[in-house]
Amino acid sequence: MGICAIYEPFAPNQVWGEDWTILSINGLRHYLLTIIDYFSRYIVAWAIVKTVSQREVKDLLVIAYINEGIEDSEYKPLLRLDKGSPNMAYGTRRLIRDLEMVISPSRVNRPTDNARQERWYRTVKQEEIYCHVDYPSQEMARRCMARYIEEYHEVRPHQALWNYTPGFVHRLGNKTLLLEHRRRMIQIAKEQRLRSNRALMGVAEGGASN
Repeated sequence: MGICAIYEPFAPNQVWGEDWTILSINGLRHYLLTIIDYFSRYIVAWAIVKTVSQREVKDLLVIAYINEGIEDSEYKPLLRLDKGSPNMAYGTRRLIRDLEMVISPSRVNRPTDNARQERWYRTVKQEEIYCHVDYPSQEMARRCMARYIEEYHEVRPHQALWNYTPGFVHRLGNKTLLLEHRRRMIQIAKEQRLRSNRALMGVAEGGASN
């Protein structure tokens, strides 16, 4: 079994982060449970649940595994998560082993150990969850969250991704290709600016000759 044990991945599905955060639905505490790809910041799986036990964690891991089609991949993701009981339960650890992934537990009270997951939660709280003091229903919460995640993936540029979107980076799937694409875009922008400047100079010279 090949393991890509790095925290600065150069392609998708090498390192995943898993965690959950609180939201309120109809006056009751619920949880947004997500798995994020470290390379692209793409949310490979998510769920809104009433409680977080090993069952919810295992279900989400299977969804992520299926969504990303990594069953036949030589390298499986390294899984960054905290030492909470749902993550460390025997059933969770056994499933992760059966899926040929490896757990990389973060240290206690060290949110920076899963920094990309924590950064995602800060963003989704500020831009979506905190805008709803209390979602009226689970259906509405899921609908709002699905809409937000779609926008986060495909519309909202990410500074850490050179202002590309997580969806674009996840589909491109290679850091070398991403940097090459960025280089081409910069070159195109420079050439367009140069042509525009030349055109303005031509207009100015024409006006001066008149």
